[in-house]
Amino acid sequence: MGAQFDLSHINLVGYLTDETGLAAPRSDLRTIGNFLFSLAYGQNLISSTQGSPDDWTRRVAKAAQDQIKFLNFQFGKPAHKQPVDSSHYLDPLRTYFTGYDFYALVLPANDYGHDDNTLRFFREAGFSSGLNGLVLLPRQLHEPGLAQFVDPFPALRVLADQPLAPPGVLFWTRLGGACALSLQDAFDFLRHNLLDALSDGLRATDEAIALQASRRRSKHILHLSDLHIGLAEATQRRSYLKRHVRGLLPSIDRVVVTGDLFDTPSEDLRASFDEFRRDVEDGTSKRLLVVPGNHDVRTKGNAISGLGRKAEYVTDLDWSPIDIDHDMQTVFFSFNSSETGNFARGSVSLRQRLSRAEKHDDEIHRRRQVRDYFNIALVHHHPVDYGSKPTALYERILARLGGDDQLIAFEESEDFVKWCVGRKVGLVLHGHKHIPHLATVRPTRGGDGEVTVVGCGSSVGAEGKPMCYDLITIEPVTKRWSVSFYQDERGDGSGFSLQNVALDLRVSQ
Repeated sequence: MGAQFDLSHINLVGYLTDETGLAAPRSDLRTIGNFLFSLAYGQNLISSTQGSPDDWTRRVAKAAQDQIKFLNFQFGKPAHKQPVDSSHYLDPLRTYFTGYDFYALVLPANDYGHDDNTLRFFREAGFSSGLNGLVLLPRQLHEPGLAQFVDPFPALRVLADQPLAPPGVLFWTRLGGACALSLQDAFDFLRHNLLDALSDGLRATDEAIALQASRRRSKHILHLSDLHIGLAEATQRRSYLKRHVRGLLPSIDRVVVTGDLFDTPSEDLRASFDEFRRDVEDGTSKRLLVVPGNHDVRTKGNAISGLGRKAEYVTDLDWSPIDIDHDMQTVFFSFNSSETGNFARGSVSLRQRLSRAEKHDDEIHRRRQVRDYFNIALVHHHPVDYGSKPTALYERILARLGGDDQLIAFEESEDFVKWCVGRKVGLVLHGHKHIPHLATVRPTRGGDGEVTVVGCGSSVGAEGKPMCYDLITIEPVTKRWSVSFYQDERGDGSGFSLQNVALDLRVSQ
């Protein structure tokens, strides 16, 4: 069995295949309507039963057509952009997408019509598995952005934990086994392992897929920010956050905090931060990476000219301009964006950029392999305007929490972005705004290249925002990565849940 659909519909298909009671993903009528049209029309379904009285493709198409009529769907209606309960419209189709011994999601390198190998895998796996497997082939859109998914279904979370470069295949079963393989490895697995396991039933199939997953080992970075130690609401939540982080540390390779460790610079608060640092370093056996925020060097985060500045506290944070992690094959560049700027604004000076570049070149001179490491920049202020148009459903959902404010801006951020592009920085991790965010940024005035900017939000839920953190997963060899955003929406201990996953599915040049 097989179905083709748009890349943005992956999460809807994942929900249709779920048999564990997974909550329906957030979506809107426009997205659901487009998905149903892709199933109802256009010959996007294949099956070994085609032409028989029990033709699966005909039954799925008919069910999708019925739902379109039920929706009374019309393209272009503004109301269709509003979030809806997607289960109400998808549940009638679930009977056709469940009950299989395995599922395979093919990740094409580009539009499937121009990618013969992924289309060949789709057809071979769809027909050879008979009635026991369901193979899914999304179209890869021709755009430079990243793929983001709200409320990702469990197998998609495995793909986030095993990033790969398209083309590739994500396999999973309803028992929980899942793995992500390159396309060539997927062909080998299908022909030499999966079909044999399939003949022995669901459990053997699940074990074969789980064995493939056990051979992968990615690296994980826990990104925290804006702890605001000393703020009353932060004090209430810090113990809960610390206990939660302690449970994460066994699977974490590095922890970074992108500023505003304190609510205001104070020697009296150092003991709380030092305790947090010791807990992290005991759990990871590596230095905690931090950068200063405006609240760490300015009274209540604000200063005018010389008033309110307490720059002497920066050195006490024990941070270094550059950190080379050979185990992760990653270079971390750290910046003090609160060195200048009035009120809560900031910037990164030419002196800092030159200093990091010089240190980086020295490290490359000492060990040539550092040139090929993955580069990450840590900074407190946000180098991209949050007031720009949201790039994903997750950001549209969060947009109501607040817009941009010139009093907290990153001044001359264009120079910083150009430096990151020139130094081949793959990710910029930041804090400052207490709202999670992700965007791909390109220099606006000349120059090629791009960098992805990841905002954490506040890990203690400052200013009434959700408690937030994100996990960055890196494959050191391929330099592929993903970002998973977690949030305790009410900040009351009701639990951190995965909100959004961003996958780097761009094709290598």
